[in-house]
Amino acid sequence: MVTNLNNKPIIIRTTRSKHTRLLSIACIILLVVIIILTVSFIKINKSSNIPETEYISLVNKVRDSVVSIRTEKTTGSGIIMDKKGIILTNYHVISEANDNKLQVYLPDKRIFVANIIGIDDKADISLLKINASNLKSISLGDSDKVKVGEKVIAIGNPFGFDSTVTTGIVSAIHRDRGPTEYKDFIQTDASINPGNSGGPLINLNGEVIGLNTFVIGSERFAGLGFAIPTNLIKEITKQLLEKGKVTRAFIGLVVQDIIEFDKEGNGRIIDGVKIASVANNTPAFKSGLKVNDVIIKVNNQEVISSNQLRNFIAWIPIGSEIKIEILRENKSLVIPLVVEERKDNLIINQTEEKQ
Repeated sequence: MVTNLNNKPIIIRTTRSKHTRLLSIACIILLVVIIILTVSFIKINKSSNIPETEYISLVNKVRDSVVSIRTEKTTGSGIIMDKKGIILTNYHVISEANDNKLQVYLPDKRIFVANIIGIDDKADISLLKINASNLKSISLGDSDKVKVGEKVIAIGNPFGFDSTVTTGIVSAIHRDRGPTEYKDFIQTDASINPGNSGGPLINLNGEVIGLNTFVIGSERFAGLGFAIPTNLIKEITKQLLEKGKVTRAFIGLVVQDIIEFDKEGNGRIIDGVKIASVANNTPAFKSGLKVNDVIIKVNNQEVISSNQLRNFIAWIPIGSEIKIEILRENKSLVIPLVVEERKDNLIINQTEEKQ
């Protein structure tokens, strides 16, 4: 403010256009958004990423629990389950081993002859025992908590290169394709090659979440590795240690997934499974289940696929009564039956169809 010669104030105003004011407001809003996004990004990275030094620390923590297993014909990997010398590996790693020719090489360069104390060829699991001291074991995590996209570490002995470490992510869960009779695999893109079989797939907490078992691709790794989930391993190893064998329940059905198509050829896979055949003199046969019945629930748990039903039935205690909810000619029925132990000599495809 200034005054003129008559001592009257002269007010000088500086004005801005409406456009300039709006531009200033927009800049302020943009700056606030950038700050918010930057803070959020930092928080996400702190919670989901671990520094390189922590990767190194994690590997150093678990690597001494991974062993090399060698026979006259094969090499593979294994995991020290406890300090008493119990080693977990795949059955196919030791399936052709001869007496005194099955050896475990420890990371500290000690070598021990191993004894086979239990096998489950249907899930490709085997337990070995070595008489050794000063062993470092690793804990089995909860594979039900595994999420697609989480980071993982694979450790093993591909092509005889001991203690090889690779990293990747979980690509998928509950894969139902593979060489085993019972299938429920974790898929990963962590590099897995011949010799990695029996080695651990590890999460960033240092827990084993899977047992690396097979890959897709004959000549080189194609980004498709598969591991047996630890919760399945826990059930199998518990039985092997307690009974020396694995018992599974069965009801005597061959079922198939259901796909519905319209006239144009469009369709979808729907929940539930259709009974394709019923084995004679089995729990399913005795209960009155029939071909073309659609199973939608077992003990109130929804049936999503044939593989899921097969795995679910397998671990029901032998002799337990279950309730199977079916659709028969668009009518809902609940069929009770008692599961029996599956026998190794059962030929499930020799069936009698009950219409």
